Amino acid sequence: REIAYSGPLYKSMAAEGGEIRLRFGHAKRLAAKAGAELGGFVIAGADKVFVPAQARVDGQAVVVWSDAVAAPVAARYGWHSDPVGCNLVNAAGLPAGGFRTDSWPREE
Repeated sequence: REIAYSGPLYKSMAAEGGEIRLRFGHAKRLAAKAGAELGGFVIAGADKVFVPAQARVDGQAVVVWSDAVAAPVAARYGWHSDPVGCNLVNAAGLPAGGFRTDSWPREE
């Protein structure tokens, strides 16, 4: 029998106008845990300034956006040292781990 062994795993991203589409593996029936709104996502434009993002599930992807970022180029999920609101899960109820789509160096 098939047994889920992983939560959603980030695979790729695509900028689509003012939104970013994030694709995942192990993404059967993505949802926010306990039916809440998706949380834990931030996005940035070319200025590399991250702001909280709104998010919605779209099939096996999550679409993120913010009115504060007209042309987003990067997204992160659960990327703080103490992430709050991270609630993306798959059909098995297994959580997504933190990830980032950028490779920008850390600013000290």
